[in-house]
Amino acid sequence: MGGLLDKWEESFLRELVELDTNSDEKKNYVECAEVAKRNCEEAGLGVEVFDSKHDNIPQPNVVATLDTGSKTTVLLCTHYDVVPAGDEEAWKYPPFKLTLKKDRAFGRGVSDNKGNVVACVSAMKQLIESGGSKVNYKLLVSPNEEIGGAWGIDYLINGGPKIRGDFAVVVDSGPSYVSIGASGVLAGKMTVHGTQGHAGYPFAYNNAIHLSIPLLGEMLGYIDIRRKVESSLPAPPGSPHRNLWGRFSMTVFKAGTKTNVIPGKAEISFDCRLIPEEDPKEVEKSLREYFEGAKTETFVDASLDILMNVHGWHTNPDHAHVKTFHSAVQAAVSPDIPIAADLGGNDGHFFTEVGIPTVCYGTLADDNNYHGLDEFMWLHDFEKVKKVLIQFAEMC
Repeated sequence: MGGLLDKWEESFLRELVELDTNSDEKKNYVECAEVAKRNCEEAGLGVEVFDSKHDNIPQPNVVATLDTGSKTTVLLCTHYDVVPAGDEEAWKYPPFKLTLKKDRAFGRGVSDNKGNVVACVSAMKQLIESGGSKVNYKLLVSPNEEIGGAWGIDYLINGGPKIRGDFAVVVDSGPSYVSIGASGVLAGKMTVHGTQGHAGYPFAYNNAIHLSIPLLGEMLGYIDIRRKVESSLPAPPGSPHRNLWGRFSMTVFKAGTKTNVIPGKAEISFDCRLIPEEDPKEVEKSLREYFEGAKTETFVDASLDILMNVHGWHTNPDHAHVKTFHSAVQAAVSPDIPIAADLGGNDGHFFTEVGIPTVCYGTLADDNNYHGLDEFMWLHDFEKVKKVLIQFAEMC
């Protein structure tokens, strides 16, 4: 039943998955960090815990080190917080119980990102036993990744500890390519302003829902503008475009309170994805100009608020450590594994901002349902991550 997991790996993963560490409630963080700490120590690693306690809520970061005396230190970036399970009754397999079925492991966070935590520690454990590592590995196991990383990786890199390394691997990506970059994000909302009143007298009020329809129609044109923005970095395998491209999506519509009330306000949330080379400030300027034009065209009273503005990042594919890591993946997994950049964002920008070249690799396959119901991890992908980390440490 356990497939490719040995007893120690299965026990470690089970302990992690059975703790609900969702980023909304922030519960069980101390217990989860203790599980990680204990297992890292059992693996023979040196362990430190840095608590970035925020709003009186403990948020411990576990830092586990394999010190070989090398001049090269590689940071491995993982996280133990998860998104909420949602409707637990809709899960076929209980979200906070590790379920092993043939070649898959089910449970919330098993792929994103607790399976990667175990894969990293298991790889370091095997390297200690073999004595074959030519680098120092420093594993960062943090909370807060699902909501921005301010009290997780950001704290470790820019806060009290100010951890540094010569290279970083964000072990929170997919197994089908080596990522050397990620998209930025500009997120916010458009608010249409009408007047609220009794639905029996629609002629006396300005219905915000009705007003929003022509404005949304105009904003659809911004999708085409963003689509034409192209990165120099390849898109992931299976993407509709060869290179990473800009994207704009309207994602949430909120309006009204009762059937007999004309809504006086409608809010439309949006998500704008930036290619790694773009300046978020310039994209915001472009979006605002287009929005103002849409308002003029439709005669709609509306406002735009930016709620998130995060730039993307990328690393030179010709960097020596990037080439070695790519070679390690090709040797351990397949010679056909390409280099690409992520359509989404991740914690890699915290490392590149301080001059640390970075790549991403991990167990998050497209079909894993991470953030959805019945999240699972392919056990053969777990094994791939372990082999890659071992191979890379031995090749450096």
